Amino acid sequence: MQNNKILFFDPQRKNRRDALRILTAAGCEVVAPESFKKLEDAVIEHQFNTYALDMEGHQHLISRGIELATIPTIVMSQSPLTEIFPYLSDLRHFTNFIAKGPKNALNNSDLLGTIAKIMHNDIFGLKKYLNWGAHTWTFHIRDAATRREYIEFLKEYGRSMGLRSAIIKHMEVVAEELLMNAIFDAPIDARGNRLHNHKKRTEEVILPVTQAARLEFGSDGRRIAISVTDPFGSITRDLVLKCLTRCFSIKSTPEFNEESGGAGLGLFFCYKHVDSLIINVDPLKRTEFIGLIDIEQSVKESKLDSSHTALHFFNTDNYSPMFLQSGPRNLRKKTA
Repeated sequence: MQNNKILFFDPQRKNRRDALRILTAAGCEVVAPESFKKLEDAVIEHQFNTYALDMEGHQHLISRGIELATIPTIVMSQSPLTEIFPYLSDLRHFTNFIAKGPKNALNNSDLLGTIAKIMHNDIFGLKKYLNWGAHTWTFHIRDAATRREYIEFLKEYGRSMGLRSAIIKHMEVVAEELLMNAIFDAPIDARGNRLHNHKKRTEEVILPVTQAARLEFGSDGRRIAISVTDPFGSITRDLVLKCLTRCFSIKSTPEFNEESGGAGLGLFFCYKHVDSLIINVDPLKRTEFIGLIDIEQSVKESKLDSSHTALHFFNTDNYSPMFLQSGPRNLRKKTA
């Protein structure tokens, strides 16, 4: 890693100690202040490439009027994303949300993987999230009408592993929604206009060979990983946040209906059915959605909602306006 200076702040001593050990061993220079005052001093005195801040630390800096540099910011919290999302959605450079576990415990492998992807700018690939030796299946899908065949194969794969029906249902929903997105929502023309998102999901759509959706899935015995990649790269962080903001806001209203359509519902359904949702984007070239589902949990521990789902958005062009803005206007500007 190069230019790998990281500011890590967490009020819990064990999390600071673990992060310092793990990230330093990975080749990073880490500053891990143990108090709010030292956190303030570190932001002012040093130049960092990445911030990894507990919510308390981030809110403290904002309350003190300290401006954070325009670099990727990882926010860590035990509070569910649904509760703190209004705060995060207003952050200009928020890119990653890492959900903490019981007793404010930090998932060290999640932190390391996130930092490594940002530092190396090597963001794509399902196998980054599976232990070495895990086998994955890969398919290319052009015809919307045939997607169910591949989803049924995925479900049979889950059954062959002896997974519970609830987990298989999670797998089915994630694959269905991500494939629908890649076939109907992602395709754009040279002007940035959406080609198929106005069509009913029952209509025929057959993509050219070069625009096929790529489905990959596999497991290492600890979790199931499902990814769908499209060759358009037409989603932005801002669009993701707008979709989730809309869905979080209407979730508690009587008219919220998971069977209904509407912008962002597919993304929201995916988020509800995974333990981590990762979105990797190379603007106007490629988008990869990855859903991770924990299969080691007991029935009692099984996550029935998205209360502590991690959300990661990685972009190969983090410093460009394309990273921060959304909509066809920005796409047209990029291709003009």
